[in-house]
Amino acid sequence: MARVVAFSILALTVTASLCRPTVWRLQIGHAKAAVVGALLCITLQIVPLSQAVGTLRFLSVPVITIISLMVITLVAEEAGLFSYLAHNIAKAAGGNARTLFTYLFFAGTVTGAVFTNDAAVLIFTPLVFRLIEDVQGDSWTLSNKIPFYFAVLYVANVVGVFVISNPINIIVSRFFDISFLDYARWMIVPALMSIVTTYWGLKLAFRRHLPQTFTQLGEIVIPASQRKATVTCAIVLFVTLIAFFSEELTGIPTWAVALSSALVLLGFHGLIFRSSYSSIIKGVGWDVIIFVVGIFLIVEGVRNAGLTAHLGELLKYFAGGDLSTLTHVTGFTAGGISAIMNNHPTAGTMAVTIGEMHLPALEEKMLVFSGLIGGDLGPKMLPTGSLAALMWFRILRNKGVHVSYWLYVKIGVPITLAAIGASVLTLNVERLI
Repeated sequence: MARVVAFSILALTVTASLCRPTVWRLQIGHAKAAVVGALLCITLQIVPLSQAVGTLRFLSVPVITIISLMVITLVAEEAGLFSYLAHNIAKAAGGNARTLFTYLFFAGTVTGAVFTNDAAVLIFTPLVFRLIEDVQGDSWTLSNKIPFYFAVLYVANVVGVFVISNPINIIVSRFFDISFLDYARWMIVPALMSIVTTYWGLKLAFRRHLPQTFTQLGEIVIPASQRKATVTCAIVLFVTLIAFFSEELTGIPTWAVALSSALVLLGFHGLIFRSSYSSIIKGVGWDVIIFVVGIFLIVEGVRNAGLTAHLGELLKYFAGGDLSTLTHVTGFTAGGISAIMNNHPTAGTMAVTIGEMHLPALEEKMLVFSGLIGGDLGPKMLPTGSLAALMWFRILRNKGVHVSYWLYVKIGVPITLAAIGASVLTLNVERLI
């Protein structure tokens, strides 16, 4: 009975978060759905109160990290860093629209790697929309613009180069005590493989729709104060990234580096702009934070009901005892479940499942990374796969751009399957050399 109740709560929570139903004039979004689901788990004793408190204590570190990264992103946006980047990308492309597509894609991957994927979509989607509206040629149609919008979305759903590139990476790495440097050591090459595979997949998919040229922008005049703010943000971000990589030398954990950088930039924001912090505070994705915490509590209930143990047995059964096969099965399973059920609950479920398999250290790490590869990439197959994708659809709809779900699926499924396979294969090659 407990298994049925636990799975039902998880299924209802995910369904409500995606469908956003209205109950008694109150719209139930993903944050409210996760809170209700978590409270049901605690009330029904599927997750004991003491366990819930322990889970919240565990999540405090990744939550601090995620909030800090969001604050850094918002300050950088107000400082004009992203606008400056977009303008110079267009200038560097020299009127060649296909080159502009390439530059936007790879600039987006760098942004997503440093600022987390949700932040990359939230900031880059309206920015690229505005840029494309400014540079479009007279003969351009909506089909000529859509490839650029997909470039923004897909850089948010490639394998995270760093721990900080995706909230699920932060939480799962915390769960298995994987450091920033250890994560990067194993995942940079698979991430690059996913980036290259995704890029060429998009180029192939939109080969008939990418225009040849665009209208070049004029020179942009940046006030001295704005230029100072942009440069300062860039310096702080560079120092922050160096500090992330130096964790094993300095002993300063990722969360402390992120928090310190956020506080420095907040102080800088107050000095330069001399305005309140309300825009920064409101801009933090609190609904995303609440959803992540609530869904992880629900996953604890799923574990207590024994469902994750069964999933672990199924993974072993289909792998037939071979580690390379097991990593591929794990990656594709995580990708498929992420596409259907959203990658946040999937990441929590896969993390708990892998932890309960009690594998040797290296094998466990390979499955963790394979699960994250699937969780990072899987959302590209269905619109329900990630909060980043849902935000992308919402932002474009608000601007009058309606992308069909069928187009999303038709492009996303083959590219995602190819990227998962290539990335997990690369991970296994790393293990053998």
